[in-house]
Amino acid sequence: MTAEPLGFVSPLPPVRSGIADYSADLLGALRGEIGLVTYPPAEATRAFSGGHEAVLLQVGNDPLHLPSLEALRENARRVPSLLVLHDFSLHHLFAAGYLDRGCTEEYARELERSHGARGRTLGDRARRGERVPVWDLAPWGWPMSLGAVDDASAVIVHSRLVRGALLRERPRVPSFEIPHLVAPAPAHGRDEARIGLGLPRDRVIAATLGVVTPAKRIGKLLEGLALLSPGRRPFVVVGGAVAADDPLVQAVRERGLEADVRFTGYLSDHDFWRLARAADVAVNLRFPTVGETSGAVCRLAGCGLPVVVSDVGWFRELPDSFASKIPVGEGEAEAIARDLDALGSDDALRTVRSAAARAWGEARSPARIAQAYARAIRAVIEGRAPSLALCGVLARELGALGVGRAGSLGARDRVPDGRLLAGLGERGAGVLPAPLTPFVESTEG
Repeated sequence: MTAEPLGFVSPLPPVRSGIADYSADLLGALRGEIGLVTYPPAEATRAFSGGHEAVLLQVGNDPLHLPSLEALRENARRVPSLLVLHDFSLHHLFAAGYLDRGCTEEYARELERSHGARGRTLGDRARRGERVPVWDLAPWGWPMSLGAVDDASAVIVHSRLVRGALLRERPRVPSFEIPHLVAPAPAHGRDEARIGLGLPRDRVIAATLGVVTPAKRIGKLLEGLALLSPGRRPFVVVGGAVAADDPLVQAVRERGLEADVRFTGYLSDHDFWRLARAADVAVNLRFPTVGETSGAVCRLAGCGLPVVVSDVGWFRELPDSFASKIPVGEGEAEAIARDLDALGSDDALRTVRSAAARAWGEARSPARIAQAYARAIRAVIEGRAPSLALCGVLARELGALGVGRAGSLGARDRVPDGRLLAGLGERGAGVLPAPLTPFVESTEG
């Protein structure tokens, strides 16, 4: 029996993982484009020995994916491979997967593979027992993903920001920018969803969804909400697990927001979608960022929700037509208050932004993203992907000559101007062989 062309390595539901949900949304459409067999990360080695023409690995910054990267390293170049990089920084993956398990040598080896001599120096410090949390202190300076990038035949990323970083660091590795997919929302009527979740039917609802972490800046959201007079506050629903003794719960009491905020606890996929349908606005702040693309924001925009996000990383690439971008730091709470007030009080503004968000999401349907994946997969299988790297080299050289500027993440960390470098790479046609463009935007945001 002939093996299917593609081995697809990823966690899948019921694993609680954004990448598991992403892959589940993608697979239904991708199976219509190319034959494939799925493997969990723990069986990545079996995928490489399965007789497939290529292996595709979905990887994010979580030790769950360590077996995928180990299998990729062991089989580098023997089987054509595509690494889908959901986060530019994978340092936490290796710190948790190796350092926390006492595998210091393995951690040091990966540091050197990614970062050369300076990685070897940091690895030597780890061997001496020092634990330097550069994954928190300088995630963009120590992404630790570059060794895995070197192992792959090609890399798929979701943002211009990350593609720009790869063009600077590894211009000879072919990279494809394929936006994060936006799954169509299940049908839930707004009133039906509010009744089912026990939410007020007569107030503007702002929802923030996803795993609640300090990076989500819920505290800043509460601070901004408290700046509004009670009659102008939207009703904020935090969809995620929050313990009863969490400081956020205390902050709600201290700011007198008990009538304006609700914590739902962990949401099933069904209730995630119900809350998205019940809401009028989405607020999903994030800082710091390690190059991730927010699956929650993609889902919420696809539901037709205007979004309020932090002015950093991938979020900057969202169109202004439906995304309000909040500066991190000084004036952050005041900016949140202004945007919540504007969106909460102006029905016409919400309507316009809702239409723009919905159109943006439709352009990123699983069917369209699967077609882009299939073109990239076939380019790797047929050996056409390396020509794309020539345009990457051109972009890198022009960047080294000073074309463009550094791109700020809103903090001290600075990365390449991804929009510029990726644009240079794409415009190499006419000077170099025309690059494969697996995804073409069909809707202006």
